[in-house]
Amino acid sequence: MFWSTDSSIAEVMAFTLGRRLVLSLLLVLVVLVLSFSLLFLAVWTTSSAVVVVAVAAPRVRITVVYYTALNPAKWRDLVGMQLWTLVECGLAAAADSVEVVFSSLGDDAAGRQQLAEAAEFAELLLGGVAALRVATHPGNHYEYPGIRRAFDLAAEGELRGESEDEQRRHLVLYHHGKGMFSTKGDQTKGGALLTVTPVVVEGWRGIVQRFANDSAMNKAGYITSPAGFHWYNFWWARASYLRLLEPPQVHDEDRFYYERWLGGLYNPTTGQVQNAGATDALSLCAGNRGRVLNYACPNTKIRWRC
Repeated sequence: MFWSTDSSIAEVMAFTLGRRLVLSLLLVLVVLVLSFSLLFLAVWTTSSAVVVVAVAAPRVRITVVYYTALNPAKWRDLVGMQLWTLVECGLAAAADSVEVVFSSLGDDAAGRQQLAEAAEFAELLLGGVAALRVATHPGNHYEYPGIRRAFDLAAEGELRGESEDEQRRHLVLYHHGKGMFSTKGDQTKGGALLTVTPVVVEGWRGIVQRFANDSAMNKAGYITSPAGFHWYNFWWARASYLRLLEPPQVHDEDRFYYERWLGGLYNPTTGQVQNAGATDALSLCAGNRGRVLNYACPNTKIRWRC
């Protein structure tokens, strides 16, 4: 078709301009739709991320308590090995607090000097890695200073106004200078210490996960006794459970009191202590909760098979 008049040319130009305008408007519309789509996607992604953070598992708080009385002849080797194990397995850095408690054999100048040296030694090993606090106690009362510190930590949480749920998520590891006064040779090269430490201390990640997965579990140790404490006195416990125990007493005539202490539920009204039992305790060497084993039984020798 041909146009030969000015009006026809004007019509063609108007048609062409109109079509370009329509195309331009369509292009703008497409751009706006794409922009709003991207904006919606960004908002949705951000909202999803917020939701993920909101439903994440509540944080577990870990406190490590290490106690030992100092044997002047060998404390450096044993303390050095046990504290350095905390560094090597990553527990020192992961813990919210590492509480190191030392006591001396005597309340004299020599004993106080050893305590000062041990505190400096602990600071050297852990000071740059852990949130470290060191306490010293002149005189020997067996494991009382360490057990008392573990109990006080639970009580402090209650005084700070921590909820029951927060205290249940606060896990305390207690271990001590096993073999410090043993006459059975060098405990850094063999014996019960090297049997228990890899399971109870170095295996901390799996233990924390077991607590998270099992709400009925209040404590874990290498071997659980029928009364609810753990042989060897290397254990983990919820702070909420420790609050239910008897405030530790000094028993210089019975050093095994500090091992049995974990299994004694305290009634503040009557002042009586009763066995907690083992249904809420995990025997780590056996791998299941509620199983009781007697490490002293000469027929099973279960501890060497775990």
